[in-house]
Amino acid sequence: MPVHTPRGVRSPFLKVLVALVTTLLLAVGTAPAQAAPPLTSPVTWTVKVGQQSQDGAIQGMAFAPQDISINVGDTVHWVANSMEIHTVSFFTASTPAVPFDPAIGYMVTPTPQTTISAPGQFRNSGVMSTDPADIQHYNLTFTGTGDYHYVCYVHGAMMVGTVHVRPAGTPYPSTQQNYDAQAAKIAATVRSDGVRLRAKAQAAADNHHVFVGAADQTALVMRFIRPTVYIRTGEQVTFDMGRNSGVPIPHTVTFGPEPADLAPHGDPSAYSGGALSSGLMLPPPYNTFAGVPSTFTVTFTQPGTYHYLCMLHDTMGMVGDVVVQ
Repeated sequence: MPVHTPRGVRSPFLKVLVALVTTLLLAVGTAPAQAAPPLTSPVTWTVKVGQQSQDGAIQGMAFAPQDISINVGDTVHWVANSMEIHTVSFFTASTPAVPFDPAIGYMVTPTPQTTISAPGQFRNSGVMSTDPADIQHYNLTFTGTGDYHYVCYVHGAMMVGTVHVRPAGTPYPSTQQNYDAQAAKIAATVRSDGVRLRAKAQAAADNHHVFVGAADQTALVMRFIRPTVYIRTGEQVTFDMGRNSGVPIPHTVTFGPEPADLAPHGDPSAYSGGALSSGLMLPPPYNTFAGVPSTFTVTFTQPGTYHYLCMLHDTMGMVGDVVVQ
């Protein structure tokens, strides 16, 4: 027969269950309050320095992202992303972003500090590129609020960035994933612009007229256009910087052994081999200010294949040949 529990009398199982629940409720009610976890911990953000096509022919002049919002205590990690050299430079009145000159020590020398506490303090990465001889990474931790403006000393006003620093715990307006998407979009714009520049220069070049690179405010084409030309004995080839509109990017046209400096060498009016170099070249109007040429014309007096290069960018593939028949 079934056994009925009299009303008002709980079974041993129910007594144990009630006791456990009561104990837990009392423990929760009397436990000391726990400190709330911090809203955020310091975050490291990544910014890419420069862009390039897969073969290095097209180079970009942008920090990606150009603007980034972080909090006090966070670190920005800049990563070299091109063979073209750049710097990350928080400049001051005494270390201004004047036209780049590697002989100016503050432009190329890394500063030792790993933190920055206020806008207006000088910090510099030194020369960055993907070349193992250069700096590939630069970290800086921001310990004070403000808008920190920085520049690439090599490319001046064409390559600037800002780090916006807010109080610790401020909600972030964006994520690293969003910043990476911005960087990818910038890289795609650089590549498409470089392809367009190169195609237009290629259409205007011929066997007697070679463009020494091409550039605008977005992309640099680090190639001779056309890199291989065919002429006859006694004919000339003019190497022309005119496709680098408004961008003070330097190049050289150098045949034979590379000289130890960027001064002109040899006689371009009658060349049959050996050392010959344009020296440093700049596009107009920068060449006038610097007192250097923007074109270099060479007359070839003997048959042969004459290899040449840009002393500054040959490692990127900026080389060519003049075939004299």
